[in-house]
Amino acid sequence: MQRSAIVKSLSLASVVLSLMGVGAPSALAATTTPADNQTASTAPVKPTTPPADYGDIHKTLVPLAGTVNTRDLGGYTTADGKWQVRSHSLLRSDQLIGLTAADIQKLTTDFKITSVIDLRTPGQVKGKPDKALPGAKNTNISVLGPHAYTDSGSDGEFYNQRLAFGHPAVVGYHKFLNMVLANPQATLYHCTSGKDRTGIATVLLLSIMGVSRNTIIADYMQSNQVGKKVERAWLMEYYKEVLQNYGSMEAYITECLEFSPAQQEQLRAKLLVSTDGKNTPYPAAQKPVVPGNNTGNSGNGGAGNVTNDNHQNDNSGTNQTDGNNTPDNVTSGGQAAQPSKPTNTNGGTHKPGKKKVVKIVSTKKMRTTYKYRLKGNKVWFKDAHLQKTKGHTPKHSKKKWQLIKQEKVKINGKAATYFQVKDRAGHKAWLVKSAILNFK
Repeated sequence: MQRSAIVKSLSLASVVLSLMGVGAPSALAATTTPADNQTASTAPVKPTTPPADYGDIHKTLVPLAGTVNTRDLGGYTTADGKWQVRSHSLLRSDQLIGLTAADIQKLTTDFKITSVIDLRTPGQVKGKPDKALPGAKNTNISVLGPHAYTDSGSDGEFYNQRLAFGHPAVVGYHKFLNMVLANPQATLYHCTSGKDRTGIATVLLLSIMGVSRNTIIADYMQSNQVGKKVERAWLMEYYKEVLQNYGSMEAYITECLEFSPAQQEQLRAKLLVSTDGKNTPYPAAQKPVVPGNNTGNSGNGGAGNVTNDNHQNDNSGTNQTDGNNTPDNVTSGGQAAQPSKPTNTNGGTHKPGKKKVVKIVSTKKMRTTYKYRLKGNKVWFKDAHLQKTKGHTPKHSKKKWQLIKQEKVKINGKAATYFQVKDRAGHKAWLVKSAILNFK
Protein backbone atom coordinates (compact mmCIF):
# COMPACT_ATOMS: atom_id res chain seq x y z
CA MET A 1 0.00 0.00 0.00
CA GLN A 2 1.44 3.37 -0.99
CA ARG A 3 1.67 6.20 1.46
CA SER A 4 0.01 8.66 -0.89
CA ALA A 5 -3.42 8.84 0.72
CA ILE A 6 -4.11 12.48 1.53
CA VAL A 7 -7.40 13.32 3.16
CA LYS A 8 -9.25 16.54 2.43
CA SER A 9 -9.89 17.06 6.12
CA LEU A 10 -6.26 18.16 6.40
CA SER A 11 -7.22 21.38 4.66
CA LEU A 12 -9.73 22.58 7.25
CA ALA A 13 -7.20 24.42 9.40
CA SER A 14 -5.74 26.12 6.34
CA VAL A 15 -9.17 27.22 5.16
CA VAL A 16 -9.81 28.78 8.56
CA LEU A 17 -6.49 30.61 8.35
CA SER A 18 -7.36 31.89 4.90
CA LEU A 19 -10.72 33.20 6.11
CA MET A 20 -8.93 34.95 8.94
CA GLY A 21 -6.66 36.64 6.44
CA VAL A 22 -3.46 34.85 7.47
CA GLY A 23 -1.34 34.81 4.31
CA ALA A 24 -2.18 36.44 1.02
CA PRO A 25 -3.90 34.37 -1.72
CA SER A 26 -1.09 35.27 -4.10
CA ALA A 27 1.60 33.89 -1.77
CA LEU A 28 1.40 30.42 -3.29
CA ALA A 29 2.52 31.78 -6.63
CA ALA A 30 5.58 33.22 -4.93
CA THR A 31 6.57 29.82 -3.57
CA THR A 32 5.47 27.03 -5.87
CA THR A 33 3.32 27.99 -8.84
CA PRO A 34 4.32 27.35 -11.51
CA ALA A 35 7.24 25.62 -9.80
CA ASP A 36 8.52 23.79 -12.87
CA ASN A 37 9.14 27.20 -14.45
CA GLN A 38 10.57 28.93 -11.38
CA THR A 39 13.62 31.07 -11.95
CA ALA A 40 16.12 32.15 -9.34
CA SER A 41 18.40 35.09 -9.90
CA THR A 42 22.05 34.24 -9.67
CA ALA A 43 23.02 37.84 -8.99
CA PRO A 44 24.16 38.42 -5.41
CA VAL A 45 21.46 39.91 -3.21
CA LYS A 46 22.46 42.08 -0.29
CA PRO A 47 20.86 40.62 2.86
CA THR A 48 18.32 42.90 4.47
CA THR A 49 18.21 43.86 8.14
CA PRO A 50 16.43 41.04 9.99
CA PRO A 51 13.69 41.33 12.59
CA ALA A 52 15.10 40.99 16.08
CA ASP A 53 13.54 37.54 16.59
CA TYR A 54 14.96 35.97 13.43
CA GLY A 55 18.68 36.39 13.87
CA ASP A 56 21.20 37.63 11.34
CA ILE A 57 21.71 35.65 8.15
CA HIS A 58 25.27 37.01 7.93
CA LYS A 59 26.19 34.45 10.61
CA THR A 60 25.17 31.50 8.42
CA LEU A 61 25.32 32.81 4.84
CA VAL A 62 28.02 31.39 2.58
CA PRO A 63 28.83 34.19 0.11
CA LEU A 64 28.82 32.77 -3.42
CA ALA A 65 28.56 34.64 -6.71
CA GLY A 66 26.18 32.07 -8.21
CA THR A 67 23.68 31.56 -5.37
CA VAL A 68 21.88 33.86 -2.94
CA ASN A 69 20.63 31.50 -0.23
CA THR A 70 23.49 29.12 0.57
CA ARG A 71 23.88 28.75 4.34
CA ASP A 72 25.97 26.70 6.74
CA LEU A 73 24.00 25.08 9.57
CA GLY A 74 27.17 24.85 11.63
CA GLY A 75 27.00 26.62 14.98
CA TYR A 76 23.32 26.06 15.75
CA THR A 77 23.17 24.90 19.37
CA THR A 78 20.91 22.34 20.96
CA ALA A 79 18.16 23.46 23.32
CA ASP A 80 20.24 22.50 26.37
CA GLY A 81 23.20 24.53 25.10
CA LYS A 82 25.66 21.63 25.41
CA TRP A 83 26.07 20.74 21.74
CA GLN A 84 26.28 22.47 18.40
CA VAL A 85 26.12 21.42 14.75
CA ARG A 86 29.54 20.95 13.19
CA SER A 87 30.51 23.73 10.81
CA HIS A 88 31.19 22.81 7.17
CA SER A 89 29.08 19.65 7.45
CA LEU A 90 25.62 20.71 6.26
CA LEU A 91 24.86 23.36 3.66
CA ARG A 92 21.35 24.39 2.58
CA SER A 93 21.07 26.26 -0.70
CA ASP A 94 19.10 27.43 -3.69
CA GLN A 95 19.76 25.98 -7.17
CA LEU A 96 23.36 25.63 -8.37
CA ILE A 97 23.12 26.43 -12.08
CA GLY A 98 24.87 29.80 -11.60
CA LEU A 99 27.94 28.58 -9.71
CA THR A 100 31.18 30.16 -10.84
CA ALA A 101 34.56 28.48 -10.95
CA ALA A 102 35.45 30.25 -7.70
CA ASP A 103 32.20 29.03 -6.09
CA ILE A 104 32.95 25.46 -7.11
CA GLN A 105 36.48 25.73 -5.76
CA LYS A 106 35.17 27.04 -2.43
CA LEU A 107 32.56 24.30 -2.03
CA THR A 108 34.96 21.50 -2.90
CA THR A 109 38.08 22.77 -1.12
CA ASP A 110 36.80 24.73 1.88
CA PHE A 111 33.64 22.73 2.59
CA LYS A 112 34.66 19.37 1.07
CA ILE A 113 31.18 18.69 -0.29
CA THR A 114 30.92 15.06 -1.40
CA SER A 115 27.14 14.76 -1.73
CA VAL A 116 24.69 17.14 -3.41
CA ILE A 117 21.00 16.33 -2.87
CA ASP A 118 18.68 18.11 -5.32
CA LEU A 119 15.08 18.23 -4.01
CA ARG A 120 13.62 19.69 -7.23
CA THR A 121 11.31 18.00 -9.72
CA PRO A 122 12.75 16.26 -12.79
CA GLY A 123 11.51 19.13 -14.97
CA GLN A 124 13.29 21.70 -12.83
CA VAL A 125 16.49 19.68 -12.86
CA LYS A 126 16.39 19.29 -16.63
CA GLY A 127 15.61 22.97 -17.22
CA LYS A 128 18.31 24.33 -14.89
CA PRO A 129 20.81 21.56 -14.13
CA ASP A 130 23.30 21.97 -11.30
CA LYS A 131 26.90 22.83 -12.02
CA ALA A 132 28.88 19.73 -11.10
CA LEU A 133 31.14 19.72 -8.05
CA PRO A 134 34.27 17.60 -8.60
CA GLY A 135 34.28 14.59 -6.31
CA ALA A 136 30.63 15.06 -5.27
CA LYS A 137 27.76 12.75 -6.14
CA ASN A 138 24.59 14.53 -7.26
CA THR A 139 21.30 12.81 -6.37
CA ASN A 140 17.82 14.00 -7.35
CA ILE A 141 15.06 13.34 -4.79
CA SER A 142 11.89 15.12 -5.86
CA VAL A 143 9.89 15.54 -2.66
CA LEU A 144 6.97 16.85 -4.73
CA GLY A 145 6.85 13.94 -7.16
CA PRO A 146 6.92 14.44 -10.95
CA HIS A 147 5.55 18.01 -10.80
CA ALA A 148 5.61 20.84 -8.29
CA TYR A 149 2.17 22.20 -9.10
CA THR A 150 -0.42 22.08 -6.35
CA ASP A 151 -4.17 22.56 -6.22
CA SER A 152 -4.06 23.58 -2.55
CA GLY A 153 -5.82 26.78 -1.61
CA SER A 154 -3.09 28.28 0.59
CA ASP A 155 0.59 27.94 1.33
CA GLY A 156 -0.09 26.33 4.70
CA GLU A 157 -2.17 23.69 2.96
CA PHE A 158 0.60 23.15 0.42
CA TYR A 159 3.04 22.49 3.26
CA ASN A 160 0.64 19.99 4.86
CA GLN A 161 -0.57 18.05 1.87
CA ARG A 162 2.60 18.06 -0.20
CA LEU A 163 5.52 18.43 2.22
CA ALA A 164 4.22 16.70 5.36
CA PHE A 165 1.93 13.89 4.23
CA GLY A 166 2.37 13.64 0.46
CA HIS A 167 3.72 10.25 -0.60
CA PRO A 168 6.70 11.69 -2.55
CA ALA A 169 7.64 13.85 0.45
CA VAL A 170 7.40 11.01 2.97
CA VAL A 171 9.48 8.69 0.78
CA GLY A 172 11.80 11.50 -0.34
CA TYR A 173 12.63 12.90 3.09
CA HIS A 174 13.14 9.34 4.36
CA LYS A 175 15.77 8.81 1.66
CA PHE A 176 17.22 12.27 2.26
CA LEU A 177 17.85 11.61 5.96
CA ASN A 178 19.42 8.25 5.19
CA MET A 179 21.74 9.84 2.63
CA VAL A 180 22.87 12.55 5.04
CA LEU A 181 23.60 9.87 7.63
CA ALA A 182 25.48 7.66 5.14
CA ASN A 183 27.73 10.44 3.82
CA PRO A 184 31.01 10.55 5.80
CA GLN A 185 31.80 14.07 4.54
CA ALA A 186 29.77 17.26 4.02
CA THR A 187 26.35 17.37 2.33
CA LEU A 188 24.79 20.22 0.36
CA TYR A 189 21.03 20.02 -0.27
CA HIS A 190 18.85 22.43 -2.20
CA CYS A 191 15.71 23.09 -4.21
CA THR A 192 14.97 26.05 -6.50
CA SER A 193 14.92 28.97 -4.06
CA GLY A 194 16.25 27.13 -1.02
CA LYS A 195 13.31 27.99 1.20
CA ASP A 196 10.32 25.58 1.09
CA ARG A 197 11.46 22.05 0.29
CA THR A 198 14.93 22.90 1.58
CA GLY A 199 13.33 24.64 4.56
CA ILE A 200 11.44 21.52 5.62
CA ALA A 201 14.54 19.37 5.14
CA THR A 202 16.31 21.76 7.52
CA VAL A 203 13.44 21.56 10.03
CA LEU A 204 13.83 17.77 10.08
CA LEU A 205 17.61 17.86 10.52
CA LEU A 206 17.64 20.50 13.24
CA SER A 207 14.75 18.78 15.06
CA ILE A 208 16.77 15.56 15.18
CA MET A 209 19.78 17.53 16.44
CA GLY A 210 17.69 18.84 19.36
CA VAL A 211 17.72 22.49 18.31
CA SER A 212 14.87 24.54 19.81
CA ARG A 213 11.81 25.28 17.73
CA ASN A 214 12.34 29.04 18.02
CA THR A 215 15.81 28.68 16.51
CA ILE A 216 14.45 26.45 13.73
CA ILE A 217 11.75 29.00 12.92
CA ALA A 218 14.33 31.78 12.90
CA ASP A 219 16.49 29.87 10.42
CA TYR A 220 13.45 29.26 8.21
CA MET A 221 12.51 32.95 8.25
CA GLN A 222 15.99 34.11 7.24
CA SER A 223 15.22 33.39 3.57
CA ASN A 224 13.33 36.68 3.62
CA GLN A 225 16.62 38.49 4.18
CA VAL A 226 17.86 37.46 0.71
CA GLY A 227 14.60 38.17 -1.09
CA LYS A 228 13.08 34.66 -0.89
CA LYS A 229 9.63 35.03 0.62
CA VAL A 230 8.47 32.80 3.44
CA GLU A 231 5.90 33.38 6.16
CA ARG A 232 5.90 32.11 9.71
CA ALA A 233 2.27 31.01 9.34
CA TRP A 234 3.22 28.49 6.64
CA LEU A 235 5.69 26.70 8.89
CA MET A 236 3.41 26.89 11.93
CA GLU A 237 0.63 25.19 9.94
CA TYR A 238 3.08 22.43 9.08
CA TYR A 239 3.98 22.03 12.76
CA LYS A 240 0.31 22.05 13.75
CA GLU A 241 -0.67 19.18 11.46
CA VAL A 242 2.39 17.10 12.30
CA LEU A 243 1.82 17.48 16.04
CA GLN A 244 -1.93 16.89 15.76
CA ASN A 245 -1.40 13.61 13.93
CA TYR A 246 1.78 12.31 15.56
CA GLY A 247 2.05 14.09 18.92
CA SER A 248 5.62 15.28 18.38
CA MET A 249 8.12 15.97 15.62
CA GLU A 250 10.19 13.07 16.92
CA ALA A 251 7.26 10.68 16.50
CA TYR A 252 6.61 12.01 12.99
CA ILE A 253 10.23 11.43 11.99
CA THR A 254 10.27 7.99 13.60
CA GLU A 255 6.88 6.69 12.52
CA CYS A 256 5.96 8.50 9.32
CA LEU A 257 9.44 9.02 7.82
CA GLU A 258 10.66 5.72 9.32
CA PHE A 259 13.97 7.18 10.47
CA SER A 260 14.50 5.20 13.65
CA PRO A 261 15.58 6.50 17.08
CA ALA A 262 18.84 4.59 16.63
CA GLN A 263 19.49 6.32 13.31
CA GLN A 264 18.69 9.67 14.88
CA GLU A 265 21.30 8.99 17.56
CA GLN A 266 23.83 8.06 14.87
CA LEU A 267 23.09 11.32 13.05
CA ARG A 268 23.63 13.33 16.24
CA ALA A 269 26.92 11.52 16.79
CA LYS A 270 27.95 12.41 13.25
CA LEU A 271 26.94 16.09 13.28
CA LEU A 272 27.18 17.41 16.86
CA VAL A 273 30.20 18.60 18.85
CA SER A 274 30.44 20.17 22.29
CA THR A 275 30.06 23.92 22.86
CA ASP A 276 32.81 24.12 25.48
CA GLY A 277 35.47 24.97 22.91
CA LYS A 278 36.90 21.45 22.84
CA ASN A 279 34.67 20.26 19.96
CA THR A 280 34.18 16.91 21.68
CA PRO A 281 32.08 14.64 19.43
CA TYR A 282 28.59 13.76 20.60
CA PRO A 283 28.80 10.26 22.18
CA ALA A 284 27.68 7.52 19.83
CA ALA A 285 24.92 5.26 21.11
CA GLN A 286 25.91 1.76 22.10
CA LYS A 287 24.43 -0.97 19.98
CA PRO A 288 21.80 -2.80 22.05
CA VAL A 289 22.01 -6.56 22.39
CA VAL A 290 18.72 -7.97 21.15
CA PRO A 291 18.56 -11.75 20.82
CA GLY A 292 17.63 -12.75 17.31
CA ASN A 293 17.92 -9.20 15.94
CA ASN A 294 20.18 -9.34 12.89
CA THR A 295 18.91 -6.30 11.07
CA GLY A 296 22.20 -4.49 11.59
CA ASN A 297 20.38 -1.19 11.53
CA SER A 298 20.09 -0.25 15.16
CA GLY A 299 22.45 1.15 17.76
CA ASN A 300 25.82 2.30 16.52
CA GLY A 301 25.96 0.12 13.45
CA GLY A 302 27.71 2.77 11.39
CA ALA A 303 26.48 5.12 8.72
CA GLY A 304 27.44 2.71 5.97
CA ASN A 305 24.67 0.35 7.03
CA VAL A 306 21.76 2.69 6.46
CA THR A 307 21.63 2.96 2.68
CA ASN A 308 18.99 0.25 2.51
CA ASP A 309 16.47 2.91 3.59
CA ASN A 310 15.85 1.08 6.88
CA HIS A 311 13.53 -1.51 5.34
CA GLN A 312 13.67 -4.01 8.12
CA ASN A 313 11.99 -7.38 8.52
CA ASP A 314 9.53 -8.66 5.95
CA ASN A 315 6.95 -5.93 5.74
CA SER A 316 8.21 -2.58 7.00
CA GLY A 317 9.10 0.35 4.79
CA THR A 318 7.61 2.08 1.79
CA ASN A 319 7.91 -0.65 -0.83
CA GLN A 320 5.27 -2.95 0.61
CA THR A 321 2.12 -3.30 -1.45
CA ASP A 322 0.20 -6.01 0.37
CA GLY A 323 -1.74 -3.41 2.34
CA ASN A 324 -1.15 -5.17 5.63
CA ASN A 325 2.18 -3.83 6.78
CA THR A 326 2.41 -2.43 10.28
CA PRO A 327 3.00 1.29 10.68
CA ASP A 328 4.43 1.09 14.16
CA ASN A 329 6.33 -2.13 14.71
CA VAL A 330 8.20 -0.63 17.63
CA THR A 331 7.79 -0.69 21.35
CA SER A 332 7.55 2.46 23.44
CA GLY A 333 11.33 2.33 23.81
CA GLY A 334 11.86 2.55 20.07
CA GLN A 335 13.27 -0.98 19.57
CA ALA A 336 11.71 -3.37 17.10
CA ALA A 337 9.38 -5.78 18.83
CA GLN A 338 11.02 -9.21 19.12
CA PRO A 339 8.55 -11.64 20.74
CA SER A 340 10.42 -14.69 21.99
CA LYS A 341 7.51 -17.01 21.20
CA PRO A 342 4.49 -16.77 18.93
CA THR A 343 1.46 -15.64 20.89
CA ASN A 344 -2.24 -16.16 20.44
CA THR A 345 -5.06 -13.67 20.91
CA ASN A 346 -4.99 -13.94 24.69
CA GLY A 347 -1.25 -13.58 25.01
CA GLY A 348 -0.63 -17.29 25.64
CA THR A 349 1.73 -19.61 23.77
CA HIS A 350 0.61 -21.83 20.91
CA LYS A 351 1.04 -25.51 21.65
CA PRO A 352 3.19 -27.29 19.07
CA GLY A 353 1.19 -29.32 16.60
CA LYS A 354 -2.15 -27.73 17.43
CA LYS A 355 -3.92 -26.73 14.23
CA LYS A 356 -5.74 -23.42 14.22
CA VAL A 357 -9.19 -23.53 12.63
CA VAL A 358 -10.07 -20.17 11.09
CA LYS A 359 -13.35 -19.12 9.52
CA ILE A 360 -14.10 -15.66 8.14
CA VAL A 361 -17.70 -14.95 9.01
CA SER A 362 -18.04 -11.60 7.21
CA THR A 363 -16.04 -8.80 5.60
CA LYS A 364 -17.22 -5.22 5.31
CA LYS A 365 -15.51 -2.26 3.64
CA MET A 366 -15.86 1.05 5.48
CA ARG A 367 -15.70 4.73 4.54
CA THR A 368 -14.86 6.72 7.64
CA THR A 369 -12.92 9.91 8.35
CA TYR A 370 -9.65 10.21 10.25
CA LYS A 371 -11.11 10.55 13.73
CA TYR A 372 -10.12 7.35 15.55
CA ARG A 373 -7.37 6.87 18.08
CA LEU A 374 -5.83 3.67 19.35
CA LYS A 375 -5.15 2.31 22.79
CA GLY A 376 -1.52 1.99 23.76
CA ASN A 377 0.48 -1.25 23.75
CA LYS A 378 -2.10 -3.23 21.79
CA VAL A 379 -1.03 -5.96 19.38
CA TRP A 380 -0.73 -5.12 15.70
CA PHE A 381 -1.75 -7.99 13.42
CA LYS A 382 -0.55 -8.40 9.87
CA ASP A 383 -3.82 -10.08 9.02
CA ALA A 384 -6.97 -10.37 11.07
CA HIS A 385 -7.74 -14.03 10.58
CA LEU A 386 -4.13 -15.23 10.42
CA GLN A 387 -3.30 -13.52 13.73
CA LYS A 388 0.31 -12.88 12.68
CA THR A 389 1.61 -10.40 15.26
CA LYS A 390 3.68 -7.39 14.20
CA GLY A 391 4.63 -5.55 17.36
CA HIS A 392 2.47 -3.18 19.38
CA THR A 393 0.89 0.24 19.13
CA PRO A 394 2.85 3.13 20.73
CA LYS A 395 2.31 3.64 24.43
CA HIS A 396 1.02 7.17 23.84
CA SER A 397 -0.18 8.61 20.55
CA LYS A 398 -2.46 11.40 19.35
CA LYS A 399 -2.39 10.22 15.77
CA LYS A 400 -5.69 9.99 13.90
CA TRP A 401 -6.67 6.81 12.07
CA GLN A 402 -9.31 5.84 9.54
CA LEU A 403 -11.27 2.58 9.65
CA ILE A 404 -11.31 1.01 6.19
CA LYS A 405 -12.38 -2.59 6.72
CA GLN A 406 -14.08 -4.79 9.31
CA GLU A 407 -13.84 -8.57 9.58
CA LYS A 408 -15.66 -10.94 11.84
CA VAL A 409 -13.62 -14.09 12.36
CA LYS A 410 -13.98 -17.35 14.24
CA ILE A 411 -10.73 -18.83 15.50
CA ASN A 412 -11.15 -22.31 16.98
CA GLY A 413 -14.83 -21.53 17.34
CA LYS A 414 -14.32 -18.26 19.22
CA ALA A 415 -15.70 -15.15 17.49
CA ALA A 416 -13.79 -11.88 17.31
CA THR A 417 -14.10 -8.59 15.40
CA TYR A 418 -11.13 -6.84 13.83
CA PHE A 419 -10.70 -3.53 12.06
CA GLN A 420 -8.16 -2.60 9.44
CA VAL A 421 -6.95 0.96 10.11
CA LYS A 422 -4.96 3.44 8.03
CA ASP A 423 -3.06 6.59 8.97
CA ARG A 424 -2.54 9.69 6.83
CA ALA A 425 0.74 8.37 5.42
CA GLY A 426 -1.06 5.28 4.08
CA HIS A 427 0.17 2.70 6.63
CA LYS A 428 -2.31 -0.13 7.23
CA ALA A 429 -2.61 -2.67 10.02
CA TRP A 430 -5.21 -4.76 11.83
CA LEU A 431 -6.35 -4.34 15.43
CA VAL A 432 -8.90 -6.03 17.61
CA LYS A 433 -12.06 -3.94 18.01
CA SER A 434 -11.49 -3.16 21.69
CA ALA A 435 -8.22 -1.36 20.88
CA ILE A 436 -9.93 1.36 18.82
CA LEU A 437 -11.23 4.57 20.37
CA ASN A 438 -13.78 6.79 18.64
CA PHE A 439 -13.54 10.43 19.63
CA LYS A 440 -14.95 13.77 18.55
